[in-house]
Amino acid sequence: MSSPHLEAERDRLLQLIQAIRSSGSVAPINVWISPAPKGEHVYYKLSSKNPDFKNLHLGKIRSEKYRDWKARIQRREAIAELEQQLSMLQALIDRQSMVSIKVSNAEETEG
Repeated sequence: MSSPHLEAERDRLLQLIQAIRSSGSVAPINVWISPAPKGEHVYYKLSSKNPDFKNLHLGKIRSEKYRDWKARIQRREAIAELEQQLSMLQALIDRQSMVSIKVSNAEETEG
């Protein structure tokens, strides 16, 4: 049996991930924003190893496309961080469950 505190934290992390996903589109992996200087101006493009998103022009920093993709990338990074925390937490829960099983098995053989 695992700690109810760990279970509650896992639920909280899952809710946060779901809330981020519900707040808007999430950028796929291997997509980033790159500067594309043109003369005195700096424009931005979406760069990717994925051909569907390769070199999509976003315009200047204040453009709608730029802000949209910046937010998508931020959501992706936030989800990745939360998923990493979730993975570590799940390892603790699994470890705690294994220890609990070993302890109860040892108690049964003693009794």
